[in-house]
Amino acid sequence: MTSQSTTFDDHDPLANHILNVLEDFIDEIGARECTAHFDSVVDRQYFLKGKNLIQKPERFIEDHLVFPMLRQAFGYSLRPQPKQYAPRWPRGGGIPDFAITSIPIEAAMQQDIRFFGEVKPPKKIENARSDMENYLNSDLDIHAVAILSDGFDWELWIRPEGESIDDLDNPVQKASLRDSLRTVRTRNMQTESYRPHKVRSNINTEAFSEFTVDTVLDVIETELNVPVTHL
Repeated sequence: MTSQSTTFDDHDPLANHILNVLEDFIDEIGARECTAHFDSVVDRQYFLKGKNLIQKPERFIEDHLVFPMLRQAFGYSLRPQPKQYAPRWPRGGGIPDFAITSIPIEAAMQQDIRFFGEVKPPKKIENARSDMENYLNSDLDIHAVAILSDGFDWELWIRPEGESIDDLDNPVQKASLRDSLRTVRTRNMQTESYRPHKVRSNINTEAFSEFTVDTVLDVIETELNVPVTHL
């Protein structure tokens, strides 16, 4: 998996979808008068604070960055806080932050596969990893596919039925929006001109293409032998 940014022309659909999500996100940051606070976060000096956003950081990242990326950029349908979908979550009564419903839930149940995800505030993706490791080691009776994100960094995990997470090489894919977020924030700065092409040039489309609905459903069929693309 490459970590090198990919250059592309302005008509690349995935690049433009991601750009649109990032612009909407940074506009929301500006509308909440949090530009200075977000600058300190994206530069890795501070954590995102709810008192600045007037909203819990995890919920803000879900609503304005992670869920728009999943829906608009990657092409998924999803259901937040899905009950009775992912069984035996390690914490009593706990549920994942979202289920991917591009595989209909009834079909997922019949095929013994769950496609879900965890969201954390920026720079706390290690907490999502810890939750996911606990879950995937506690329930081996299903195939599990998961997307983890703190908004900045993205990971795709796959755990075949019956296999221990300790024996697998997860995450199978990684991608990051850090460089693009550092660039798109100039949209809110009076001292710097905003250049959308510069934002797009910092998006690693090769890495993010591995997170799109068509690509992941194809991986599920080929690697887990679960027919899902025609459900």
